[in-house]
Amino acid sequence: MTLMRASVMWLVLSGALGAHLCYAGAHPARVDEHSNCVECHADHASGDYVHSALKGGCISCHKVENHDDASYVAVQPKESNSCRECHQIVPMLHPHFPYASGMCTRCHNPHASQIRGLLRAKVNDLCLDCHLKSAAKHASRYLPTVELTSDHRIGHPYARHPVSGTPDPISGVEMSCISCHLPHGGNKLHQLRMGAEIPEDALNQNTETKDICETCHMKLWGMERVAAGKKGKKKMKVATSPQ
Repeated sequence: MTLMRASVMWLVLSGALGAHLCYAGAHPARVDEHSNCVECHADHASGDYVHSALKGGCISCHKVENHDDASYVAVQPKESNSCRECHQIVPMLHPHFPYASGMCTRCHNPHASQIRGLLRAKVNDLCLDCHLKSAAKHASRYLPTVELTSDHRIGHPYARHPVSGTPDPISGVEMSCISCHLPHGGNKLHQLRMGAEIPEDALNQNTETKDICETCHMKLWGMERVAAGKKGKKKMKVATSPQ
């Protein structure tokens, strides 16, 4: 079958089945745009972090259609409503593929979550779901993979480097993938946090990859990089040990 014939057949089938493909099935009870969805879907509106869009009601992101005494609920079409209606995409040189592709719900729960940022799981669990090396994954420039110890605490970017289970020297919270990488992407390769993304280095825009390593390791070695002056000059401050 030629590509042209296949394309024509797909268009015909899409037109014939489109109405059925839009919805998985009828809603178990008849509803409309004025129905109180939370009566049955309370789990969608409860959690430590709740999507602010819920204040506008479910129809902020969903639509309800009634046909033949049955209700159908679906997500608003992308051209009229999507995550980017409220969360404008930020242009960058090296965006993370899911972010650039509008796959927001790959990492975020659109309703509520127990984790900050409406994440579906802890940061490293989300990242490693795609980026942990395994026989089933084929590493590429679009899906780089890392090899870690069995407990997923050590091994990237070097064999003995921690990726979890230890405090991040900069933030003080537990180290994770986003200690070094920007989850949505950035202007450096591998979505590395660089330049203005490092608070101690905010005034220095002429940075190299080693800057993020030095920022952490100088603190670990009892030294601090302090930005001073409008030109972003740095001076070394040696931390004195407590007596």
